[in-house]
Amino acid sequence: MGGLHCFVYKRINRMRKEKKLKKIFVNATALTSGGGLVTLKQFLDSVPNCNNFYYYIFCSVESLPSIYKQNNIKFVFPKYKKGFARLYWDYYGLRRWSKVNNIAPSLVISLQNTTIIFDKSIPQISYIMQSIPFVDKQWNVFNKRERILWFYQNIYPFFMGLNLGENHYVVTQAKWIKDKFSIKFNFPLERIFPIRPIVNISLNEEKQKFNMGEYNVFLPSSPFVYKNNTEIANALIYLKSINQDISKFKIFVTFENKDDVDLHNVIKSNNLENNFLFIGRLTCTEMLKYYNGCDLVIFPSYIETFGLPLLEAAAFGKPLVCANESYAKEVIGNYSGATLLDINSPNKWGESILKNFKTRKKYNKYTADFKESWGDFFKLIKDIINTNLKNV
Repeated sequence: MGGLHCFVYKRINRMRKEKKLKKIFVNATALTSGGGLVTLKQFLDSVPNCNNFYYYIFCSVESLPSIYKQNNIKFVFPKYKKGFARLYWDYYGLRRWSKVNNIAPSLVISLQNTTIIFDKSIPQISYIMQSIPFVDKQWNVFNKRERILWFYQNIYPFFMGLNLGENHYVVTQAKWIKDKFSIKFNFPLERIFPIRPIVNISLNEEKQKFNMGEYNVFLPSSPFVYKNNTEIANALIYLKSINQDISKFKIFVTFENKDDVDLHNVIKSNNLENNFLFIGRLTCTEMLKYYNGCDLVIFPSYIETFGLPLLEAAAFGKPLVCANESYAKEVIGNYSGATLLDINSPNKWGESILKNFKTRKKYNKYTADFKESWGDFFKLIKDIINTNLKNV
């Protein structure tokens, strides 16, 4: 009889604990590489080891459980990460999983921009990394290189705003997106929280050795249209047109030749092959060596959520020429070594490259003072759950 009493007591005690436990669903099935995976890992790195909060992480990277072994984290691998499979999971699958497993969350978090269709009495947080829906630039759906950008600007916002309601909160990676999001979705500013990602820049003193150019310019970029790489080629064309010797300028580009067709064609048709060196994708360590060793960093991209390369260049005190866009103003607006220029102004970009070459000015290393962090994200989680419990 005593054994039965002990069993009943333990069972009741466990049920009480489970009732107190706040279960949180974190949807991250599409975050498998690049910045998305970095975001997921930063989230997991920052999860407080708290007995009252239990996190169900729905993701697709099956190596994560071997890295993150906290008792209050459980990984679930639903195998729905792209296209219609992802839509099925976001708008039906997660709800079904919750029902089948008889697990009701206190909060649902989407770390991948879009909302989740779930019981509206349960609060939800959307984490916004994608900035394309919030820029004014227009793209052509019939242009092969612009088609995906057109999709993100014209179709993707539907899924971002589909389930926004009174019990919904939004976290953005940058302050400039906060206002844009509020206007686009008519969403209250007081329920949007800019919380920047973690930025760790190792100031390794090792430098990349250059033996090819008198003035070495680093272009940390990729071949997407919005990276605006042709701006730099057109800047050299302008300098050439005003009888400047451009042979001294070597532009080191972090992707392969021909990856950016537009840039390749401009280079080839204007005999700029000797000015551009395509060094391919670099590791983080290699990137830092180039930042440290180059004479100038240029960044003409007109779409970025955060603009990490700007902070990396400033951390080494390098002169920096970048696009005069919201992300740049927010990230390095106080850095004295930064020159912000309008895009589609090759003469201004050319003149700025020439000016930096002539002055060779050095700047103090710059570290941005970002007060928000993942700690604020988890405080927000706690506050939302507690507020919702009071209102129930």
